[in-house]
Amino acid sequence: MLIFASRVLNLYREAYSKHPREIWVLTWVTLINRMGTMVLPFLAVYLKTVMGYSLQEAGVLASAFGFGSLGGALLGGWVSDRYGPRLVIILSLTLGGLCFIGLQFAESFQSLFIMIFLAALFGEAYRPAMSAAAGSFVSKMETGRTMALLRLAINVGMSLAPALGGLVAATIGYHWLFWIDGITCVGAAFFFYFNSRKWNIPIVTRKTPAQGASLPPFRNWAYLWFLLATFFIGFIFLQWFHTVPVFIKSEWGFDERYIGMLLGFASILVAIFEMPLVHLIEQKKKTELVILIGIGLLGGSYLIFLLPQALAICFLAVFFWTMGEILYLPFNNALALNMSPADRRGQYMSGYFMTWSVANICGPLVGFAIIEAQGYSFFWNMLFVVGIVSILITVLLFRRNVTHMT
Repeated sequence: MLIFASRVLNLYREAYSKHPREIWVLTWVTLINRMGTMVLPFLAVYLKTVMGYSLQEAGVLASAFGFGSLGGALLGGWVSDRYGPRLVIILSLTLGGLCFIGLQFAESFQSLFIMIFLAALFGEAYRPAMSAAAGSFVSKMETGRTMALLRLAINVGMSLAPALGGLVAATIGYHWLFWIDGITCVGAAFFFYFNSRKWNIPIVTRKTPAQGASLPPFRNWAYLWFLLATFFIGFIFLQWFHTVPVFIKSEWGFDERYIGMLLGFASILVAIFEMPLVHLIEQKKKTELVILIGIGLLGGSYLIFLLPQALAICFLAVFFWTMGEILYLPFNNALALNMSPADRRGQYMSGYFMTWSVANICGPLVGFAIIEAQGYSFFWNMLFVVGIVSILITVLLFRRNVTHMT
């Protein structure tokens, strides 16, 4: 027993050791930012139950966040390649925070759509810039562990934010969610500014074709197939932030407090288990098998909602969904970064995060439309089938040895 405990302790110690100082700064900035992420998990519920919009209207409005994310990913990567990721991170956090504060004052359909779009446009430019910055300070052999650490910051923050957000929304009102989200974004910008003043991230000069220029992402077919598989998984994964909360509240009768508890439980699982598991998987060189298992768990987790109504069923579903997230997303993040040439890193990461943004657009828009036409049971089965398709694409990539995962 003592030997086992010692091995577990060493595994945790190895997983967290020897990260560059710059990576820890990015981690703390991400943690501060995500601790205030209280609007997005409850956006669809807010639009339907507080603002009084229909499911389809709420889906269209929620999709504005996806459209804004799409533009933000493109803008963030483009500016990062030309002016460096530091500037993008500071502007993104500041302007995104101000937009979240302003969102609470929008009431009409048009003004809500515009404010949601702008909040995402500025706020989501942070993601490709953050990944590009991280790639400047670690080797390709360490990107899995680095991305897991950054995801840890996200999930520690998200373990608190939804739970607190659900309590805030249910007790003192939704408008406080917008204030908290905005203020934490601006606070993260100030923290990053003062802790990154001595950073020196070189802007790589792009080569000419005669010098062996790297392919742009839209001409790299292996990368495009990777993005297609990522899109399918993104569509599946993000339903927990769009259709599932509405289902849990409107169909099963569990309010925002329980939704927050479920999302908080998921984030706690990630915070505890992801870093050591990723480190162990990389040591054992089982990455490809684990990715496929993760996809299967993500798709299969929604079938649990076909069981009889119970809070325990919700926790069982979120457990399988979270284990799929742990086994898939860190390596998905790392692969996107590893496939990015230094002189086009911003472009490649833009393509990656734009793929997630498209999934964020299609998630609520397509999801709620299908649910209104066919019902929730049909939709849960459809998500499982989409997961199978993603598995087949991923297996094809592995067999052609274009993913560089082993």
